[in-house]
Amino acid sequence: MRFGCCVSTPEQIAILAREGYDFCELPASSVQPFEEDAAAEPALLALERAPLRAESFNVLVPARLPLVGPDADQAALRSYLHRAFGRMVRLGGQVAVLGSGGARRIPDGYPRDKALSQLAAAVALAVDEAGVAGITLALEHLNRGETNTVNSVAEAQSFIAQDRLVDRGLRLLVDLHHLEVEHEPLEQVRAGADWIAHVHVADGGRRQPGAGGYDYAGFMRVLRECNYDRRISAECQWADLAAQAGPALAYMRRMWDESTRD
Repeated sequence: MRFGCCVSTPEQIAILAREGYDFCELPASSVQPFEEDAAAEPALLALERAPLRAESFNVLVPARLPLVGPDADQAALRSYLHRAFGRMVRLGGQVAVLGSGGARRIPDGYPRDKALSQLAAAVALAVDEAGVAGITLALEHLNRGETNTVNSVAEAQSFIAQDRLVDRGLRLLVDLHHLEVEHEPLEQVRAGADWIAHVHVADGGRRQPGAGGYDYAGFMRVLRECNYDRRISAECQWADLAAQAGPALAYMRRMWDESTRD
């Protein structure tokens, strides 16, 4: 298993490298997908020189580029994703996470069926662009406090199964925080075990792993029983990354090791 952490700056990446993380996870905005190549180059060079590779990226699509509703624009989305995925690969990216709660939020009063059709079309476009670039696209379930579509693992699994999206390469991200907030049973993870491409973890209140409050041990056991063995990223709120990153990584590794010995 490879262990990483969601951060956003080269300085934070340096902390993760010092503490022994295997990779970092960055927001898609870090590759500046709205900028032309020349404007984006300084930021990309800084990330290329960072001591850890960004093997995964999150918050793929910002709210300013809605996937649903009257302002959804597939041509703009395609252009944005083409730049984003190409730059992610340059930095070592292998997985892109489609959470993007703001971009996929259905506007008040907008027909839900129409919005869900738009979302399916946008995801189909995204997974095709990702495939061309050599990136795996993973759909993230988000709790109802963050968006109003695909709020559970069960819904994400149903979405991936529709229109043969799974055959086109769409995969699943499973997030312990959203499972806990939605009170969804861990058993649901097994239903799409073969589709899991990435995992996010946190502890109670979205604190760092090891803070307590979530069934972290149970989640690790389920992942082990699903034969998952790719990447786990800590996605949480840090009070002090420099002080907490090391103990959090030690906890993540210990809990994974213990799950394999059960």
